[in-house]
Amino acid sequence: MPKASHTSQYNEQFIAALQWMWGDGYLSPGGPEEVEELLAPVDLRNKTVLDIGCGLGAITVLLANKYEARGVLGIDVESHLIEHCRKYAHDAGLDDKVSFDLVEPGPLPYSDNSFDVVFTKDSIIHMPDKYLLYCDIFRILKPAGVFVGSDWLRGGDETYSGQAARWLELVHLDFTMKSIGETRLDLESAGFENIHMTDRNAWYREAIKIELATLSGDRLAELAKRIGQKGANHRLQSSTLKQQVLKDGFLRPTHFAGYKPR
Repeated sequence: MPKASHTSQYNEQFIAALQWMWGDGYLSPGGPEEVEELLAPVDLRNKTVLDIGCGLGAITVLLANKYEARGVLGIDVESHLIEHCRKYAHDAGLDDKVSFDLVEPGPLPYSDNSFDVVFTKDSIIHMPDKYLLYCDIFRILKPAGVFVGSDWLRGGDETYSGQAARWLELVHLDFTMKSIGETRLDLESAGFENIHMTDRNAWYREAIKIELATLSGDRLAELAKRIGQKGANHRLQSSTLKQQVLKDGFLRPTHFAGYKPR
């Protein structure tokens, strides 16, 4: 995968905080319900699937179990996350259908035309040049294969406020995030056809209220016991700023799907 633009934040404290907000096994918002929404236009039955940025393995297992993929390979660049994933799959009794690879940043280490589906959920946000990733995904997909996923995109320049700048700095992002229109053009340039994009800003403006509820009052105090007061306060500050940049239209979580020609 193209190299991320920042040093990894995914230590055990950060993992604990994300699961506190978004549910056991999940490092991005929405849980299994958002995965279901994302996969509404795609049939995974009997398909071979690559899950880019497999996190803790919960979604990878879900793709094989609930969505009946024939085989799912999850990949990540961090060895401790892969360890979490393998344990999750083993505990779910899915060692025969789910596997995991630790990969290096850079081109995907798989042959042309290897997968029916490439999936990713909110894991490529830090990559500065996603067009290169889209081209590599196009290469490894079989003809008629689908690239489906979600990413945190941005609104137009008019939405880039001081609040947005503070949030980007706090969460170690920079202003290389692209808009929905720019992302569609990149996917088209990489070769994808029949591209669908769904802006989830309105959904997250509601979901962020639940997220903030996990970071208030006694709940915040309980999180502080687990990860320290500094870490808990950081999560609260991040989510509070995030609520504002969602309201301003800067942060635009987006679902997408694109197909490789037959």
